[in-house]
Amino acid sequence: MRKTAYFEIYGVLGSKNFREACEAVSERWKSFKELLKLKGRLKLELPVNPPSAKRRRMVVFVGHDNYRIDRRKVLRLGYWGIEIPFKGELRWLPQGKQGRLVIVYDPMKGRWYARVSVEVPLQTSSRSTLKAGVDLGREILAAVAVEDGHALLYRGGVLKSDYFYFEKRIAETDRALTDPKSDEVDRDVLKEKRKWLYDKMRRRREQTFTNLAAHLAKMLKALNVNIVFIGYPRGIAHDKAGKGNTNVWGYKELMARMAVTLENHGIAAFAVPEDGTSQLCA
Repeated sequence: MRKTAYFEIYGVLGSKNFREACEAVSERWKSFKELLKLKGRLKLELPVNPPSAKRRRMVVFVGHDNYRIDRRKVLRLGYWGIEIPFKGELRWLPQGKQGRLVIVYDPMKGRWYARVSVEVPLQTSSRSTLKAGVDLGREILAAVAVEDGHALLYRGGVLKSDYFYFEKRIAETDRALTDPKSDEVDRDVLKEKRKWLYDKMRRRREQTFTNLAAHLAKMLKALNVNIVFIGYPRGIAHDKAGKGNTNVWGYKELMARMAVTLENHGIAAFAVPEDGTSQLCA
């Protein structure tokens, strides 16, 4: 390692946390490389993109042995010798192995967020072999059918309403930005407002996906479902959100959120192309 190239960062983070940051970057590029190999061998449908540097954020990586989480909701950072109170509940730590801590700053909210990776043993029920299928759509965001006859429907109207509402607000801001009467100070304020609107729309969409996935996992676990097949429409599953597309959100983000949440509850999730499925099941 060349300390001269990153002397300032090395001094601020310390040797252990600096190494943790290097490992995190290396893991992302290794994952990209492995996905490229899989794409060539298995012909994956979902796109494989390299780690992006477009959205630059303030991120701090902390090694698993360099921090402690107190039950009084206090985060203790060993290298810096500081204690930080936090909000939220500890979900996995009591029964899992503590991993890397990632602290991220959100400039739109002006807040810091801490995420802890925890290794938890996967527990599945061998007494049930029930399967469920998920169909993604526009008016109905997700239609779920279980082999025993249970069905769940999640409406997508709120996402469309949000999109058209924020689209109108952003268009108004853009018109004000192009007004020749606006001075430089007003333009700076309008640019920040535009960023805030885009961020607000994104966060509301993410929250809708998170709530859907959490409720779905809870219901399927109560029904003793072990395997879920998520059907995705080939060609539009990873379209960028926009009024000119099939819908105003991309399916890729929703599918990823559902898969992670289901697996966290011990339910295996698989993405399945929808080509020809209507010939076998309505």
